[in-house]
Amino acid sequence: MIDDFVIIKLSKLFNIISNEIRIKIIYTLMENKSLTVTELSEKIGVPQNTLSAHLKILNEGAYLIKEQKWRNVHYSIKEPKLKEILEIGSLVLYNKWEGNWEKIADAKKKIEKINRIQEV
Repeated sequence: MIDDFVIIKLSKLFNIISNEIRIKIIYTLMENKSLTVTELSEKIGVPQNTLSAHLKILNEGAYLIKEQKWRNVHYSIKEPKLKEILEIGSLVLYNKWEGNWEKIADAKKKIEKINRIQEV
């Protein structure tokens, strides 16, 4: 049996990333490296106050880097393994629907594109 400490930490991790807005934040930051709250808000289509609450959760979980640059706060991904978690999740969905679900296939392609960008 896996140690209770590990189970508790995994539960907290999955709780943090189990929100649609936070998943959008993670994907958007993976595609863009670093963005301000305003830029994220525009890209994701979420009001800044809502977005700030989700950024706070990701930041407190130590999954983001929050960096003050003059008047703006920039966010970037601190934990690159988040990409792998979402990639595996997309692959599970892709395999579950045997590749017939276009949106899952599109997510798989986007992750592959992100992987190619980060390899450069």
